[in-house]
Amino acid sequence: MVGANGPWEITRLRATRDAIAHRAEITPTLTAVRCSGDSATYRDLAGALVRYDTVAEHNGLGIGSTVTAAIMHCLPRIGSLDEPSDVAGTVCEVIEWLARDIDEGHGRPQLRAIS
Repeated sequence: MVGANGPWEITRLRATRDAIAHRAEITPTLTAVRCSGDSATYRDLAGALVRYDTVAEHNGLGIGSTVTAAIMHCLPRIGSLDEPSDVAGTVCEVIEWLARDIDEGHGRPQLRAIS
């Protein structure tokens, strides 16, 4: 998934995966994301990322495949959107939401309290 922003996209996906794993350790039952009537906790996403990473590595796929598969697994209603472009756009929005606290300096994200 190297696009217009170059290798930062891969770095950002890896940082997003790591941030989800870190948050799953600290707040496993906290809702990470809600989308299309589904929701997933950090534990749900972290577990799916581990399982799909194994599949992706076995099949020579990259981190983008792992993250996309985990999101689709945890938020299955995204797959029922009418157009493939809508599915892709929604997955990208979910990734952006999950990566919202990751800075461009690639530092560890800070948790925020939500009231």
